[in-house]
Amino acid sequence: MQQAELERMAAQSSTIEFYERHPLQEFAVSTRKFLPLRIINLQVDYDDGLWIVTLPPLDAAASSQDFQEARQMLFEYIDFLWNEYVLCPEEELGETGKMQRDLLLELFSVG
Repeated sequence: MQQAELERMAAQSSTIEFYERHPLQEFAVSTRKFLPLRIINLQVDYDDGLWIVTLPPLDAAASSQDFQEARQMLFEYIDFLWNEYVLCPEEELGETGKMQRDLLLELFSVG
């Protein structure tokens, strides 16, 4: 679904619930570029004036009244996770941290 169509739907009603999946494309946060290594779908929900953008494999979500802002917040959170788990020395990570690190490395190539 195109951005214009999403905005048109949002303008028509104050409460819309729908579940759309959008293939995640390359995105950048600051100077870092994230390239998905496999097809990953963002889940986009709209409810009562709030956009919720979720990346299910990471159990990561962001919400805002503005779709683009919610999506950017999600990207910034993924960047935060990258800093916390991938850039951290492996010996400093617990088992859960290592699992999160492995998942991030399976999902993204970063340059």
